[in-house]
Amino acid sequence: MISRIARQKNAEQRLAMALRQLNDAIKEIHKTGLDVEVSTLEMMTSRGPLTQVDLKTFRVEGAPPVLKVVGD
Repeated sequence: MISRIARQKNAEQRLAMALRQLNDAIKEIHKTGLDVEVSTLEMMTSRGPLTQVDLKTFRVEGAPPVLKVVGD
């Protein structure tokens, strides 16, 4: 059985890796001429509020969003 501390450490490492990948993807999107709108969503759970991220891409000219990603 994995200890709570080990699970927390693993989760922190996964989050750090995901953030690096997200930032790399945003840089790549920007190079293609698209921009990214980032917003947060707050959901209530039995443990309290849970914040998630919502991403939308759009052309710099202001076309409607073409991508929506919501965390698990």
